[in-house]
Amino acid sequence: MSRLAALLSAAVMLSGCSVSGALNAVSGSDEVDETLNLAYGPEARHRYDLYTPVDDANAPIVMFVHGGSWEDGSKDIYRFLGTALGEAGYAVAVINYRLSPEVRFPGFVEDAALAADHLLDDGRTVILMGHSAGAHIASLVAYDPRYMAALGRSNCDVAGFIGLAGAYEFLPLARGRFARIFPSEIVEQSQPVNFGRGPTPPSLLLHGLPDRTVHAEDTELMANALRSAGNPVQAEFYEGVGHIEIVGALSRYFRGRAPTYDDVTEWLDARAAAGWPTGC
Repeated sequence: MSRLAALLSAAVMLSGCSVSGALNAVSGSDEVDETLNLAYGPEARHRYDLYTPVDDANAPIVMFVHGGSWEDGSKDIYRFLGTALGEAGYAVAVINYRLSPEVRFPGFVEDAALAADHLLDDGRTVILMGHSAGAHIASLVAYDPRYMAALGRSNCDVAGFIGLAGAYEFLPLARGRFARIFPSEIVEQSQPVNFGRGPTPPSLLLHGLPDRTVHAEDTELMANALRSAGNPVQAEFYEGVGHIEIVGALSRYFRGRAPTYDDVTEWLDARAAAGWPTGC
């Protein structure tokens, strides 16, 4: 670990601030323009922050959906991610969406689909990406054709999906908050693994094996569902990488913690070199 990374870790432990907050404080880049609080829809949380490479205003856009158990989280804590992928040559739109209890499933998925539709309006290549509950939401936009069809588009209009520690299969639901978020009468529709038959855009699925928040089995099941239907998927599993580390490792200061950055950028670069084939 670099001296700066060690100092950041110490500051987080001593101050109680979040890892992402500490990372954001040192994550600006002269290579990346930042435009905050753009609107993709009419609601207060229909907002996104856009990170764009200064030398490529038309770069492909990675639309990132944050995690937070469908009831927490914010785009504001992912400057480090926008900077990292911006420096790699990709624009990044980090979106907010409505949370529980304001909405239940599928309201937050409909928000993500609306954001993707908005970004596609400019004719740009759009890749969906999410972490944890955000990967669940983004994967449904990529895999279940009904969300984009409701907006007059196809799920295959997006060029790919990248999932970090995604929740793709989590039934049965225990009584409590998650049961309130996912209505029982449509709960089967909330499971991305049920939509692996496709056709789907290409997928990169990453997961830490010791993850106890969302088990790596979710990614194994999702990859198998996609693969068995002939949909393009690459799945990677990391030894010794936890639920938060897998996304934090996108920061330049913590890349030694997990190969997330290398796997994501290599996958994106390969898709770009091939002309963004959809596989659909």
